[in-house]
Amino acid sequence: MSASPTNDDFRDGFPFMGGRPWLDLLNTTPLTETGPRDLLGEPHSMAAWLAAAGLGETETPETGFELKSLRETLRPTFDLLRQGKPLPEGSIAAINRLLVPAAERYQLQRGDEGYALISVADRGVGAASRISLDFARFVCDHEPARLKHCANHDCVMVFYDRGRNNTRRWCTMSTCGNRDKVARFRARKSQ
Repeated sequence: MSASPTNDDFRDGFPFMGGRPWLDLLNTTPLTETGPRDLLGEPHSMAAWLAAAGLGETETPETGFELKSLRETLRPTFDLLRQGKPLPEGSIAAINRLLVPAAERYQLQRGDEGYALISVADRGVGAASRISLDFARFVCDHEPARLKHCANHDCVMVFYDRGRNNTRRWCTMSTCGNRDKVARFRARKSQ
């Protein structure tokens, strides 16, 4: 992916707390008071999410269809990977179809903390292909116990815990983690 990593949980109003682009794609359907909300549902929001994700692609009807289709293909794979179960052949075939155009090249770049080898996708490669490549790489070397759902039962966000102790519970401390802290504080005060 050409986007440089960031520690921001939200970019331009979109959640980016999954730790991987394919998980961030799954997190584009958060649960609100009125039910699930598709953050990619509006034409202008698809283009805004692509820019915030660092995919820098002009949104086309094909892009929107491919990303939403990919999101639905990847959704059931999360729990299968988490449980260490094999992926369905249909999911693997769908990912492989998107991997065909996923050519990339690399650039050495100097940053604040040294040098980094950055992959740069060719301009003709779509966002769905790049996210599929991220998923395929992830499947080959992930640790199932690090794939988690947010501990807030009202939250549907998912993430990959990169912490050394594997103790992350919340999609983000600024929202769900803070709500839990406040609820526990109020419970202690009421006793």
